Amino acid sequence: MKKLLLTTALAGATLVASNAIAQTTVSGNLDISFKAISGESTGATGAASHRGFGKEAQINIQNKGKLNNGMDYAAGFSIEDDGNQTNTLFNENTYIDFISGNTTLTFGQDHIQHSERTLGNFVGLIAEDLSNTSNTSQVTTDGFLSAVGADPAQSFGVGIMQKTPVGTFSALYVPSNQRDANASLGSEDGTQDTADESAYEIGFVGDFGVKGLSAHAFMNKEEKVGGETKDHKGQNLGVAYNFGQITVGYNYKKTENTTTGAATTVTANEIKQNEFGLAYAVSPNLSIGANYTEAESNGTGAKADAKSRSIAVGYNLGAVALTAQAAQLENINFATGASTVDVDVLYLRASTKF
Repeated sequence: MKKLLLTTALAGATLVASNAIAQTTVSGNLDISFKAISGESTGATGAASHRGFGKEAQINIQNKGKLNNGMDYAAGFSIEDDGNQTNTLFNENTYIDFISGNTTLTFGQDHIQHSERTLGNFVGLIAEDLSNTSNTSQVTTDGFLSAVGADPAQSFGVGIMQKTPVGTFSALYVPSNQRDANASLGSEDGTQDTADESAYEIGFVGDFGVKGLSAHAFMNKEEKVGGETKDHKGQNLGVAYNFGQITVGYNYKKTENTTTGAATTVTANEIKQNEFGLAYAVSPNLSIGANYTEAESNGTGAKADAKSRSIAVGYNLGAVALTAQAAQLENINFATGASTVDVDVLYLRASTKF
């Protein structure tokens, strides 16, 4: 018994010593929004109007400190609820990092720098998010892109990031049993198999040493499975430049053989998207942004391009930030003639962090 008590005491002392050189933080954010969508189509179903409130709440728990070998480490996870997110509450920013100088080895999900980003929009929602709604009588998906290709960063994997004077390079590998972000995870000593293949993504985020410049480049791939004829591939290239009060940006996205949005209706299943963004800082607290996005599908037959035009205003009240955005979206389902679905969107949001 004394030996057991001594062992327990030593273990407790070790834990206390470790915590003494670690730093734990808890933060979060809350967005409450209102969206009004007016849909028009003479031949397509699911083009009804819709209005309603939405919310996103997130809690971040993070820890960082020193290991007993002198390396730095960081670990954490987030709890995110987008309205009714019951099965994926813990799919956000879950990680353990081992850090040696400018090199980081990371294990986790939705943590490493990844391709679900844009430099073609600076204020308000991107085109892919504008028409989305949980109302089943309304078109709930569109042909615009947010993620590209296999989007492996949304699944559990292992990656490495290397900081350099021009930016940060990264590489991520996701095994086949974790490629689907919505697949059930195995226990701590087991796996959960799926029909997907392994995937990888390589990327870069930086400024090339040029003040005011922002750039990124990503590509990912997952090999075809089953009866598929093509691999899942994605590309995301973006660049932006700040001229003081004015910021301009461009983003190119390409996805092949995925089921993103309305792409499920496209035979060859390839979408190319161009995004153009402009923002003007009227004052330190007031910004105005504009975006034009065009997505092209290569499906069989005549397929018209999807287009989005939006203007947004953002105002910072310190503890709370306000956003108002108006948009016109054309042919979000890549159809032609009477089947075309167009929508007008009004979006309002109040955001706070704690």
